[in-house]
Amino acid sequence: MPISVLATLLWGMAPVQMPAPSPQAQVATVPARAADSDAIRIQRLRALVEAAEMALEADEEETATTRSDEADVLTADWPAELLKQAEVQGLLQRLKDVQDQIAMEDAPEAGPGLKAQEEVVSISGDDLRAELERVRAAEQGATYDFPIDLNDKVLTWVNLFGTTNRGFMENALGRASMYMPMVRQVFAEEGVPSDLAYLAVIESGFRNEAKSRAKAVGMWQFIRSTGRIYGLTANAWVEERRDPVKATRASARYLKRLYEITGDWYLAASSYNAGPLTLERAIQNVGTRNFWDLARSRWLRAETKNYIPQLCAAILVGRNPERYGLRIIPLMPYAYETVTVSSMTSLTVLARFAGTDVAMLKALNPELLRGSTPPGSYLLRVPPGKAMDCLRQLAGRPVGKRPDFQGQAVRKGDTLVKALSDRPLSPLPAVPRDLGGPIEATTKPEMTPQQLSAVSQTPASLAPPATGASTGARNSAVPSEPEPRAYSVLRAKQGDTLAKLARVHKVSLGELMRLNPDSVKALHPGDEVRLPGSVTVPTRIATAATAHRVQKGETLASIARKYGVATRDLKAWNRLKGDRIQAGQRLRLSAR
Repeated sequence: MPISVLATLLWGMAPVQMPAPSPQAQVATVPARAADSDAIRIQRLRALVEAAEMALEADEEETATTRSDEADVLTADWPAELLKQAEVQGLLQRLKDVQDQIAMEDAPEAGPGLKAQEEVVSISGDDLRAELERVRAAEQGATYDFPIDLNDKVLTWVNLFGTTNRGFMENALGRASMYMPMVRQVFAEEGVPSDLAYLAVIESGFRNEAKSRAKAVGMWQFIRSTGRIYGLTANAWVEERRDPVKATRASARYLKRLYEITGDWYLAASSYNAGPLTLERAIQNVGTRNFWDLARSRWLRAETKNYIPQLCAAILVGRNPERYGLRIIPLMPYAYETVTVSSMTSLTVLARFAGTDVAMLKALNPELLRGSTPPGSYLLRVPPGKAMDCLRQLAGRPVGKRPDFQGQAVRKGDTLVKALSDRPLSPLPAVPRDLGGPIEATTKPEMTPQQLSAVSQTPASLAPPATGASTGARNSAVPSEPEPRAYSVLRAKQGDTLAKLARVHKVSLGELMRLNPDSVKALHPGDEVRLPGSVTVPTRIATAATAHRVQKGETLASIARKYGVATRDLKAWNRLKGDRIQAGQRLRLSAR
């Protein structure tokens, strides 16, 4: 298939239709343009590659990723003859280097799933024959809606799943039992083979919190750009790639689209792993659309070569784990009821209203990144049988007990710290002690799958929540950098958060966050915390210092606090790629 046709199907005239209830669920499309000369095309590619390289050098990873994505889209409709030109090959190699460097950033301690980075040596001889007989005995009478080839590659992975990777498979299939009814329902509705549900074993081990080295997130391991195309929202409040229902729906539609493009489920699954453009280029170079021929070439990574054998083996073992000697503890299906929360509300309050705890709400709503629902209306999942109680409590809550949060329009490149420190926001009201803080430290759900499965089964609602944010008007009369205010200082203790300190000292959380922009995410014992007070601002902050000589023991964070600036600004002003500084180093304290 020509790459131009592939690009049209992915980004052009046939966009994916996303569910109507979610206003964010829109498909990104690339408008068709008149054909340009080869020289102009190469010039544009060079500009995007150089922009990505410069952004990466300046530690602007998001910009580098955007330019890299734009370069991929630009080259999607190029003919094979143009792609093979030496100049283009050099630019594509530089682009790959940028993408590899981005993928290496922020790598977790262990990657999710079972995606093998090295080719696995196949079993042979008597071991191969014995494994084949075992599979045939285990699979008698079984039927599959995904093609299964019983070759040496597949049988090798079946063997590994019962030996080397036994523990992983038992844990992954245990988690799978919780989500499998929902996944099969969604896949059936979208016309995708139900056996492809086991792709999540390979991708993430059925973990919603999984994050790969390439920054793919969630059970189905969507990268940000593909997730955005298939309607998954990511912002400071929610990460829908972590939502099991929404991400499953997006995954089914993406797999279906890849099958429509390739006409083969092996190629569709390979495209899911490697990317459709990468696979199509491999097909053009090898001259075949047979996966096993492609896997014997040098045009696919080892991870992609292993992907189909792993998937086939996961389906075989996952369908009948006890026949392969695995012991799986089945869990109750993922089940919930939904409640519409009209405005941003603390999960502590909602947990009390629903007769549960915060850990349960976080487990049922893994897309939530903070200790509250996002601004605007939000469809919250609560344990089965708890929706009516929660609705009654919400309706009966006194108006004075409802904290109002004024919204602020978010601009490209914003972070929560930047928004709070750079823009004039109305201070948040002091939060009553019994309501908890509106913004808590981001943590992973503490609820285990076994605890979550204890809820009784009920039909799961598959409707995506409608999220939104109210936009507050900016006051142009207020300067972007207000004069320093008086404050006093205390030392944080174990367990302190800004929300907790705001409640204890009866001060506005918004003011506390403005005074301590580097402490919004976390506080550590011994950290200095500024409180609004009558103490005069130290002279060292009031003076217009332009530079600072680093002293032994100082850190970027401590220097930023000393001069009342943000750590990220210090890094930008001094072109620092990391947080490491040395004694004697001279740091600028303002933009050039």
